[in-house]
Amino acid sequence: MDLNPAYRDLQRLIHRITVLGDRVGERIFAERIGVGRAQFLVLRTIAEAGPPGAPSQQEIAARLSLTKGTVSRHVAAAMVRGWLTVEPSPVSRREHAVVLTPAGRALLDEGLALQAEREGLANLALDPDDVAATIRTLTIMCQLLEREDK
Repeated sequence: MDLNPAYRDLQRLIHRITVLGDRVGERIFAERIGVGRAQFLVLRTIAEAGPPGAPSQQEIAARLSLTKGTVSRHVAAAMVRGWLTVEPSPVSRREHAVVLTPAGRALLDEGLALQAEREGLANLALDPDDVAATIRTLTIMCQLLEREDK
């Protein structure tokens, strides 16, 4: 069986960037805005979902590839800190929609500024054509794995 060493290197680097990105991202977000990266991503996903009341916790979990339990814990923590409220979903009586409060929106703005700063550093080191090729490659890999994940 011939294994492609380049493919093995790609798999290793994907794993490494995932681990490093999570670890460094959690630390930087916690140090700079007082919230972990995962919590920020939940808030950002809520904001990006559209009009207030649009995303359910189940939709957030699907978009971020998190468990519903993990999203539920982040939502509960955000509610305690005054960043979110939970309202009845306008589309389903069985679901609840989460909505950013003004304090949540202010935290989101801080996180977006931090994210833009970090992306700016990466942009200085990365060629746009290389980034586009990487996105194409990773999209294909995700599609292949998603077929097997069903």
